[in-house]
Amino acid sequence: MLSIRFLSVTAASLLVGLGSAAPAVSAPPGATVTVTSPAADSVHPVNSSLFVGWRNDTGQEVDVWLAQGDGAGGTQRVFKLASKASSKPTSELVAAVPAVPSGTEYTVEVTTRETGVHGYSAPFEVGPVRANGPGVGTSTGIGIGTDSDTDSGSGSGSRGVPWPSLSWVQAQDGHSPR
Repeated sequence: MLSIRFLSVTAASLLVGLGSAAPAVSAPPGATVTVTSPAADSVHPVNSSLFVGWRNDTGQEVDVWLAQGDGAGGTQRVFKLASKASSKPTSELVAAVPAVPSGTEYTVEVTTRETGVHGYSAPFEVGPVRANGPGVGTSTGIGIGTDSDTDSGSGSGSRGVPWPSLSWVQAQDGHSPR
């Protein structure tokens, strides 16, 4: 026996709607992502705080990556620092520097999730603090609470305590160290 079944027009349109792809998302023409920090030539030891700031006029959420130059003029993503980060026009976050090999030419890439619009920070170094000067998030060795400071005025009575550099303090206040 032959059985014929009919779908209503409403049911058929629902089935078609369920199988269709989501509409394509596109960034506004000329949309950009600009990474404003970390600072160029700064040094960030493994497990230290890395302050990342960016401007995003796409209106889309972004992923934040640690990347390193590949030696051929490009970059290679090394570690995802944040997923589905803010879509606001100006944003920042703090991430721990992952356990990666020491080296130069590390950058932070901030990329939109849907359209791939991206931007890179200036190159910085991951590794021990250089002897010729402090990097972001390191002690200057001069100032309140150090052995070289005989009249700190802090009243704490402690000596030899490393204090953050001015760059680190500025980053804590939401300002990009320069």
